[in-house]
Amino acid sequence: MKYLLATVLLLTPVSAFAQTPTETNSSTREFQATVETIQTDEEVDGLRHVVFDARDEDGATYTIDTADSYVEGLRFNLRAGQNILLQKVVIQDQVDGVYFVDVVRTARLGWLFALFALAAIAVGLARGALALAGLAVTLAVVFAWIFPRILGGADPLTTTVIGSVVILAVNMHLTHGFRRSTLLAFSSTIVGLGLVVLFAEAFTTFAHLSGLASEEATFLLFGSDGAIDPRGILLSGIILGAVGVFDDIAITQTETVQELREMNVRIGSRELFSRAMRVGRHHIASVVNTLVLAYVGVAMPLFLLFLLGDNIPGWRFINEELVAEEIVRTLAGTLALVLLVPISTWFATWGKKRRLFHCQAIDKTQKT
Repeated sequence: MKYLLATVLLLTPVSAFAQTPTETNSSTREFQATVETIQTDEEVDGLRHVVFDARDEDGATYTIDTADSYVEGLRFNLRAGQNILLQKVVIQDQVDGVYFVDVVRTARLGWLFALFALAAIAVGLARGALALAGLAVTLAVVFAWIFPRILGGADPLTTTVIGSVVILAVNMHLTHGFRRSTLLAFSSTIVGLGLVVLFAEAFTTFAHLSGLASEEATFLLFGSDGAIDPRGILLSGIILGAVGVFDDIAITQTETVQELREMNVRIGSRELFSRAMRVGRHHIASVVNTLVLAYVGVAMPLFLLFLLGDNIPGWRFINEELVAEEIVRTLAGTLALVLLVPISTWFATWGKKRRLFHCQAIDKTQKT
């Protein structure tokens, strides 16, 4: 924890420490500006130091020194004409300083998303377009329903479970069609959702996780005056992370069963399940590796930060709650995904079996 606090202190602007307790009439405002000229661009002790002039939308000009700002030493490739984000600090109605905060990258992110959407449609055709529509639904549910309800004081776990059901129901049927196989796959994901809730609750309790390991969780707790349960937020994060892969596993196993049945309509249910599980075991191996690497990739700066301490033994590193959260997140989500493979395979096999019996009954009725 001390290494995280040290990092926060290093990234805090100089102006934050310059204020005294009597300076109560202070405010900050962020605004966009454009880099006019670069006065200095050098490297000092391995850190990049840039001094530049910038102009805001009202025509006011500022001379900015990155050594005084949040991102001291970070290697932004600033150039003339680039849009940036500045912060103005006002104390006692006087401008105390203007600091460089970040570059404006929203337009570039838009181009990257356009490239992603184009590739999805070019390769996936209609299904790719439907997947993008499903993505829009997912974002709408998360940002327009789940997050506002949690901020409003609703239980994070219950809210996330309901939102996850909506996301799975809409996305799976929108992307894969309103078919019996899709309904079976969706039904299996509901069982998987119940499992990940069970595992998340049990694992976080067993590991004594409070949900307050990160500064963000602490700020959220105090910022909401204690109205938001930090452990509930931790559980919600575990659930959402696993739900993102449920669709893939359930649909893959259901489609595998359907293809095997179409290749041999006389295949028995036991053999059908066994063959589909052979495919599923390969899926399990790839999913486990994928999820572990995904979580490690997200938490990579955290892991490296702790490993910077030469005197930290391995057990102490693993025991740190921030690290333990990532371990529990990986284990709870991955275990639910592993069990979803046989569950979704059984649902698909059982559904196809019932449909076969129904067709046979109809044939016998017509013959008589």
